[in-house]
Amino acid sequence: MPQISYSIQGRLWINSGETPLFGSGKLALICKIKNLKSLRKAAEEMGMSYRKAWYSINQINTLAASPVVILKRGGKNGGEAEITEYGERLIVFYHKLEQDLAEFIKDKSQALKTLDIA
Repeated sequence: MPQISYSIQGRLWINSGETPLFGSGKLALICKIKNLKSLRKAAEEMGMSYRKAWYSINQINTLAASPVVILKRGGKNGGEAEITEYGERLIVFYHKLEQDLAEFIKDKSQALKTLDIA
């Protein structure tokens, strides 16, 4: 019988009810916004349309318990975006969940190697 190599993979989302609220893509967008202080610049760096980025942030802010990103309309230098305290806590929480999931998958992958599955 040939040797088969198994692996376990997982993806992480935080849902609001049945609706996806936050995952790795939205996390990346929020982190770009945090660094660049601009939704437009964050969208450009990610190769995303401004409209899609705005929609994503609007959806997060609508579904979350508190706003995650505050968008301020532009003046002569353009708009500004700021991550709220709640948003900062959500980022930290999500990173911790990612670490926990990675550990869980690693542990279960080791256990899978000891199974005699035929």
